[in-house]
Amino acid sequence: MNEIENGSYEERLLQDATRYATEAGERILSVMKKPLHIQEKKNASDLVTEVDLLSERIVRERIAGDYPEHWIMSEETDGGLGNAYDAFLQPNEGYGWIIDPIDGTTNFIHGLSHFAISIGIMRDDVLVCGVVYNPITRELYSAQRGHGAFLNGQPIHASTEARLENALLATGFQADDWKPDSPVVEQIGNLTGKSRNVRILGSASLDLCFVASGKLTGFWHDGLYPWDVAAGALIIQEAGGSVTNKSGEPFRLSDNTLVASNGGVHRAFLSLL
Repeated sequence: MNEIENGSYEERLLQDATRYATEAGERILSVMKKPLHIQEKKNASDLVTEVDLLSERIVRERIAGDYPEHWIMSEETDGGLGNAYDAFLQPNEGYGWIIDPIDGTTNFIHGLSHFAISIGIMRDDVLVCGVVYNPITRELYSAQRGHGAFLNGQPIHASTEARLENALLATGFQADDWKPDSPVVEQIGNLTGKSRNVRILGSASLDLCFVASGKLTGFWHDGLYPWDVAAGALIIQEAGGSVTNKSGEPFRLSDNTLVASNGGVHRAFLSLL
C-alpha cells in the first residue's frame, strides 16, 4: 500500500477497533452486577475474571473474522507465554492488534469505575491506531498516527505546565511489585514536595489518556506490558505529549519502564525518577 492507501485502511481499522471496544464494553456492563468468579494468576493482586475472558473473546473473534491476516496479542491469551517484551525486540511484519480486555481488573472487581478496554494497532513496528474505552463513563479516547488524539470525537491536547512543582502525576504498582521495598515507593518519595501530588488510579491505559487530555501532567510505571500501553502511548504522542523509557529514549514496546508527560516537565520528571 502507498501512504494514502495506508491512511484510508488505518482509518477503517480505527473505526473497527472503536466498534469492537464499545461492543465489549456493552457486554461488560450487561454482566457487571452478576457474581464474579475471581481467579488469582500469580498472587492475590494479579486477578482475572470470566468477564476479562469474555471481553477478550469478543475482540479477538471480531478481529479474526474481519482481518484474518493480522496477528493478535492479548493479555489473557498471551500473557502467560513467556516474556511479552521479547516479541518487540525485533521488527514485526504486517498489521497486528494488542489488546487488554479489561485494564484495571482490580478496580472492576471492587466496583471502581476506572477501568477500560485498550486496543492498539501496529503496522510493522509502528503504532498506528489506538482506542481506550471506559464503558462506565462512556469515554472513548482514540488516535490515528498523524491525525491527532480525540475524546468522544473532540480533539484533546496535553497540558501546558512547564514546572514540575505544578504537575499532577500518577503511577502504579504491578501485582508482583506490591511490596514495601518496591522502587515505586522510592520514586514517589523523590517526587514528594517537588510536584503538586501523585495519584495511584489503577488503570495504566486510562492514566495515559488522562495525560493526553491534560487531566494529569505525567505518568510513570515500571513493569508494564505491551497490552497496557500500546494504545495510550500513541494517544499521548498524538496529543502533543512525550513518551520515553527511563533513559529518555523514545518508548518502545520492548521497554518495561514508561515515562509519559505533557513534554514541558519531562526532563525534570526523568531526573527525579
